Amino acid sequence: MASAFFPLDEELHLLPGHYTPQLQAAMTRLGSKLPFEQAVEEVWLNQQTQVEETTLRQTTYRHGQAAEALERAEVERLEREAPAAKARPDQLLVSVDGAFIHLTSGEWREVKTMAVGEFERRWNEKAGEVEVKTRDISYFSRSYRIRDFERYALAELHRRGLDNARLIATVNDGSEWTQSFAAYHFPQAVSILDFAHALDYVATAGKAVLGESTAAFGQWFAGKAAQLKQKPPQRTIADICLLEAKATSDEQRATIDHCRRYLQKRQEMIDYPHFQAKGLPIGSGSVESSHKVVVQSRMKQAGMRWAEDHVDPMLALRNLVCNGRWSQGWSQIVAYHWQQQRQQWQQQANQQQPASPPITFASVKVAPASAAVDNSPPSSTTSQQPHRPAPDHPWRRGIWPTQEAWRWN
Repeated sequence: MASAFFPLDEELHLLPGHYTPQLQAAMTRLGSKLPFEQAVEEVWLNQQTQVEETTLRQTTYRHGQAAEALERAEVERLEREAPAAKARPDQLLVSVDGAFIHLTSGEWREVKTMAVGEFERRWNEKAGEVEVKTRDISYFSRSYRIRDFERYALAELHRRGLDNARLIATVNDGSEWTQSFAAYHFPQAVSILDFAHALDYVATAGKAVLGESTAAFGQWFAGKAAQLKQKPPQRTIADICLLEAKATSDEQRATIDHCRRYLQKRQEMIDYPHFQAKGLPIGSGSVESSHKVVVQSRMKQAGMRWAEDHVDPMLALRNLVCNGRWSQGWSQIVAYHWQQQRQQWQQQANQQQPASPPITFASVKVAPASAAVDNSPPSSTTSQQPHRPAPDHPWRRGIWPTQEAWRWN
């Protein structure tokens, strides 16, 4: 049986399946926030509808695939049309980082996340100092390769008005791919190495000579942490060089030399007194916390493993939830479904109905002249008189069946 098109279905925003659009939206949203088993229970408690776990899982992934496809299509549109961004932020902070999840194949896959937010200086009355706070944080998370991740992050950056920002700061951990991401999208941004990450290299150099749990290391590290935050970075790098005189092995010297070269290569990115004076953030806590908010709270719980094809659809739904754009995203998912459905119906119609040749004058045939038609009413050949019995009918002669005849016949 061929499928049919019902305009009322589209007008009412109906979706395929046995469940209403409202129930499918609830199933998808709960499936993107809770383990599927718990989501089934919540659907029953909130909607009084019993659904199978398999059905809820398939529904969630189907709509997640639509959300991912919509984001990719939006990037292609931006690349093609290059429209101007509507948002006009003053100062934007952009940070990227990665976290690993477990696949059903036994491998670990890195999920890359970009966090975008507006930052400003605020007075912390409790601490008695001015601090930099980031607000209105949104995320883009995918397990794509680096180049694909760089490309498809464009949609979220365009929504946040990257091109209209007066100042852009990027705080990252210093890895090569994070620097490549920043250079791809905003080479004019102020690049800052995360303070905690830089401090790890200072600590590693001190532990190599002074020991990890010694009082000497604790005292030395506390002084260097304050110095790195308040003084030019050259002083801290020089103090790390002085540790080489106390090294007693080639391994210690190699560790100290590695830490020194790493920080020396990034001197411009670790000038924290200058950044703080300008009111810039020096920590990447916004993107590091995104691992818990976006990824770990749903996709990295105990015993969870994910099929490779399900990772990015789930991340697309997680971004809609965490970015506070669920209602808008769900409307787009419904519209995307009907667009795909219309295209499928059109393809089926084209396959079932072969194209007919165009009508020309040569294909028009004129019928021969027909005989005159008699419009007069037809003559009646039968009598319209009521029927009467014949003169010799037994009824006229008084012959009636006897009582015996009625009895035996």
